[in-house]
Amino acid sequence: MSDPVTLKATPRTGTGSRAADKLRKQGLIPGIVYGHKKDNATVAVSAEELDRAIRVLHVRMLELELDGKAETVLIREVQWDAFGRHMVHVDFERKSRTDRVKVTVPVELRNTPKATGGGVLDQPLHRLHVECPLGSIPEAVRIDITNLTLGQPIHVSDLKLPEGVKVLETPEAVVVQLKLPGAEAVVPAAPAEPGAGPEVIKKEKKAEDSEE
Repeated sequence: MSDPVTLKATPRTGTGSRAADKLRKQGLIPGIVYGHKKDNATVAVSAEELDRAIRVLHVRMLELELDGKAETVLIREVQWDAFGRHMVHVDFERKSRTDRVKVTVPVELRNTPKATGGGVLDQPLHRLHVECPLGSIPEAVRIDITNLTLGQPIHVSDLKLPEGVKVLETPEAVVVQLKLPGAEAVVPAAPAEPGAGPEVIKKEKKAEDSEE
């Protein structure tokens, strides 16, 4: 689990598409902070720093610094332009580090199998839906496949997870396996619980939508 990333935010007063476009030309992304029974706050954050946090550091939780005070927030939704290249708006939800959240995390395979038995590596699940405390979101679920053998796939139930982390896919779902060429591929199982989608939603901004 990575250390919390701090992102500075500044209050903004202007609303509407014209004010939002002006911010973007200055290298800022308009956003909103809400939750924990506090008033909503409209903010602007550095596009470069937010982009780095999401695409490079792969964080979902941030310490958002506003008016000299830091609040723990979850990046709840990110809206992108029609080409998916540039962020146009971000929603931050105030959270406690002990709050349980549902997010997706990548699966990272480590090493290579000692013996393949003629099989090829097949990974039906590249990301997993997990539920865990906000302050304990793992960077990835890492799997050592050194001893992976043909006919002995690694299932969700076989994973070694950090304390407090629960995978929402069914325990019988295959994460990675060795498969003979031409064999039928395994279809990944859906999450065991509804509503376990990713917390960071890369949503395309519709042209007719207003900024807020």
